[in-house]
This record gives sequence, structure tokens and C-alpha cells, in this order.
Amino acid sequence: MKFVIIYKYKSTENKQGLERELEQLSTLISNMDHHETFIFDKDVKKWQEVDVPREQASPIVFNALKDCDAVIAYINHSEPSEGMHLEAGYAKALGKKIILCVKKGENSGRLKPICDSYFEFKDFEDLQIQLTDYLNKAFAVSQ
Repeated sequence: MKFVIIYKYKSTENKQGLERELEQLSTLISNMDHHETFIFDKDVKKWQEVDVPREQASPIVFNALKDCDAVIAYINHSEPSEGMHLEAGYAKALGKKIILCVKKGENSGRLKPICDSYFEFKDFEDLQIQLTDYLNKAFAVSQ
């Protein structure tokens, strides 16, 4: 299975913290039944501060969304970005499952009504427990 992880990056103050959390999330998912992940800033920009114009970035992200089985919207900040809403809406229009992971106390914006599964977590360990259980049930690959 392939998962696209969407998130707010550009205006995030603690980019290194977000990168670490996204890497942990990607590793968690990849270690389960050999799932794959796509994270734009990791896989395309290699975590570098490189400006990729929207007209170049959007086709890359939209192709990843077309090819994925589900989208994980990761929110650890006060408000999802316009880009997250656009990407989640596009994925929903394609019939992709939207898994919303929101840190306690943060706002999911307008993403909650369109998500298929919602997880509120206090820390990464909490998210790991919830998400592992869900993914093992919902996306298990039979041997």
C-alpha cells in the first residue's frame, strides 16, 4: 500500500521538529507490511529550503495522490494550510481514504468532515499505538 502524507510546512516555525515527526511517521508506516510513503519535502526537496513553484509542485503531488491508496493528513499546529485543504479535497474527489491525525489541542480546520478516520494524539507514542492498530486492520496485506 502507498500513503501520501500531507502537512503544513512552509509557515511552520519548528521545521526540524516537523521533519523528525514526519520521518518517524514514514518509518512507522513503511515498517508495517512494507507500505510506502510519499512526503513532498522529503522525497522531492530532500528537506532542503528550495523554492518549488506551485505550478511545478502541484503536478508532482497530484500524481502521488492519484497513485496512492490513502492520504494521511498530519496536523501538529494551529491550522491546516490552504495546500492541505486542496490536496485532501483532490484526494477525496479521487475516492482516496483520508486519515486525519491531529495533535491534541490543535484545529483540524475543514478537514474533519471529509476524513474517513480521525485520530487525536497527545504525543508520537500515542499516535503510533492508534495508527498501528488502525492500519493493521484497515490495510493489512494478506501473506
